[in-house]
Amino acid sequence: MLHHIVLPDALSPRMLLWYLRALAAIYLISGLSRWAFLVGATGERFDAAALHVQIATVYFALTEVVAAVGLWSGRAWGIVAWLFAAVAALVIHVGFSDLFGTAWLVVLFHVATILGYLALAWWTGAPEDTSEVFRLPPD
Repeated sequence: MLHHIVLPDALSPRMLLWYLRALAAIYLISGLSRWAFLVGATGERFDAAALHVQIATVYFALTEVVAAVGLWSGRAWGIVAWLFAAVAALVIHVGFSDLFGTAWLVVLFHVATILGYLALAWWTGAPEDTSEVFRLPPD
């Protein structure tokens, strides 16, 4: 039988918020690196890439930066954008590995972060209104 870990009320929402903020930092760096490729700052030519790579790059450049902003602020739409990006990355690296290659570290990262989020959300008892989870008591 599973039981919630009992800790002070303010700890679990703080941990979930900082987990989301760490993800936000990672996604912001990843999204900005994709934007760098889009605008040619990496030295590689975006227009010379295969069409499927161009489409994926634009999709992830948009969703990762949007997800980063939403995750940092702890908004529900940020979590949704993050899940769209993470699941899409899993689909392209597992389902379309012949086109995008099998990046097992990327797959492992996304699976681990999704499971980590689910565990923290369960531990927090995340209500439907996520703004309640992130309303931290004043220090």
